[in-house]
Amino acid sequence: MDKFLTSSQKDHDPSPTSSNEPSCSKSEPEPKRKKCISAVWAHFDKLPNKQLAKCHYCGKEYKTSGNTSNLLEHLKRAHPLAQQVNNENTSSQLERYLTRTDVYGPTSSKKEAIDKAIAAMVATDLQPFSVVEDIGFRNLMRVVDPRYVMPCRKTLRDTHIKNMNESMTEKLKGILDSVDSCAITTDAWTSRANVSYLTVTCHFILNFELKTAVLSTKPLMDETNHSSLNIANTLREICDEWKVFDKLHTIVTDNAASMIKACELLKKKHLPCFAHTLNLVVQDALNLENVQNVLKITKRIVSYFKSSAIAYAKFKNAQGTENPCSLLQEVPTRWNSALQMIQRVLRTREPLTGTLLRCHNAPIPLSEDQFRILKDLCSLLEPFEKATKHASAAKGVTISLIAPAIFALSQSLEELHEQMLTPVGRETCEFLQSNVKKRLFSYENRSAPRLGTLLDPRFKKEGFQNPSNAQQAMLMLEGEVHNVIQGVRSKNSTEELPRNDEETPFLFKCMAGKIKEKNKSSRADSIITIRQYMEQRNAPHDSDPLQYWQINKEHLFALGQCAIKFLCIPASSAESERTFSKTGAIVTERRACLKPKQVNTLVFINKNQWLL
Repeated sequence: MDKFLTSSQKDHDPSPTSSNEPSCSKSEPEPKRKKCISAVWAHFDKLPNKQLAKCHYCGKEYKTSGNTSNLLEHLKRAHPLAQQVNNENTSSQLERYLTRTDVYGPTSSKKEAIDKAIAAMVATDLQPFSVVEDIGFRNLMRVVDPRYVMPCRKTLRDTHIKNMNESMTEKLKGILDSVDSCAITTDAWTSRANVSYLTVTCHFILNFELKTAVLSTKPLMDETNHSSLNIANTLREICDEWKVFDKLHTIVTDNAASMIKACELLKKKHLPCFAHTLNLVVQDALNLENVQNVLKITKRIVSYFKSSAIAYAKFKNAQGTENPCSLLQEVPTRWNSALQMIQRVLRTREPLTGTLLRCHNAPIPLSEDQFRILKDLCSLLEPFEKATKHASAAKGVTISLIAPAIFALSQSLEELHEQMLTPVGRETCEFLQSNVKKRLFSYENRSAPRLGTLLDPRFKKEGFQNPSNAQQAMLMLEGEVHNVIQGVRSKNSTEELPRNDEETPFLFKCMAGKIKEKNKSSRADSIITIRQYMEQRNAPHDSDPLQYWQINKEHLFALGQCAIKFLCIPASSAESERTFSKTGAIVTERRACLKPKQVNTLVFINKNQWLL
């Protein structure tokens, strides 16, 4: 107790130096205050050059210049989890996470694998680069693997996406080098950012399997005009970049005059998109006055239900089913949307009419005669929808379907003419018949659809409507097979080693001269080969023509080479349009400032997933 009091008195008693009298003893200097170290240095390393610091997470180097403001800004911008580095009240758990040293290193195979997976996800799922900065995604990755540190947006774009694009590009170039022939489709499109893009897709057969690759989605060389010369120069530049111009024999585009002229400038065969031509045939029929009168009334009824939630609810209740049907509105740019609208109205005829009669200010329901017209239109348009779907298929051979589709449409319209219920239906049917002859019959005169139909074992000569077109196609095929046989023989003759006459058996020496003088007729061999193929029974309708040629690649070698050349041609330019749909999902309002180079990279990775 005395000890405690003594120490307390010492603590509370004024020191002698605190009095007014000057102290005779010199006061000791205070210890130098230790400089506070910024918490930022838990995330950066000082380099030998003291003016630079290196980030633990992304490896970027920054100048310090005696302060850490720019380092802190980098953490806040690129590594949001480190935003609280200067907060004294930071929880110990988060502080341990921020200052941990057991994270994957930049060269870790695990980190590289996750980085590649995130880059592939961004390109495949059309995610923005900023997804790596989203709090929810970062939290998810932290739970999945706490040792993994997310790359910043710039690293993802300029390193991982770029490396993936370069790897896929080199792989595709190697594949195209081994291909002897190919075809391309192309189309133009304007993005939300008002940038006009030209897409080029390449189609070829590799190991008797049809392949499709997007080569480029980039602006025209001269963005100030869309002339045929500008389009031709851009196409030539893209083809030269991929080294496919000399292997290219057909370009498929829409019916635009500039596209047709561009193919003429490039001196390449042009095939108008069959699906686009079908669309023109049907659109002309839908614009007939009597047809428009009924369609306008139908569209008005559908618009009424689309604009009234109460009427729409009554319409669904009137159907009395667990999964009631919804009405579909026509889209001017898609003719088949008119067919879908008609089909849905006919399917819900009774609940639709009953609901209109019970609703206030509703349009007048369709009459019986108008319903009969809709039935006729539905019957006439359904064959065209089937033909469009077949010609626009993404997988499988389509060039061989053009001639049979025209044959089937023409025959269907003849049969439907007798089944029409109304004068409007008969008038529309007659118009479609004449329009099919005007716009579609010319396809049988084109070499690509002709040869494609002959080389499809499902159709052969039976796929043609006009027998004379089939005979002309046979002559063209004979010439193609002759060229293949002649090329193979000339190649073999140069590679054949000279024989030693001493090794020739005695009985064959006298014939050696005659055998050498005997002329080999490639023309006769081509005729025999084609006859063998044509006399075989046609393949089943659900079989794959490329599998047939793979099985018979040795027995019918020359014809198989012709099939590889012509069956790769697509019947439509739908693949280019599908690419633009993806591009529209990439260049959105949120990402309207993407540069064309980044757009091209993302579309290339997204559409060429088979290369991964």
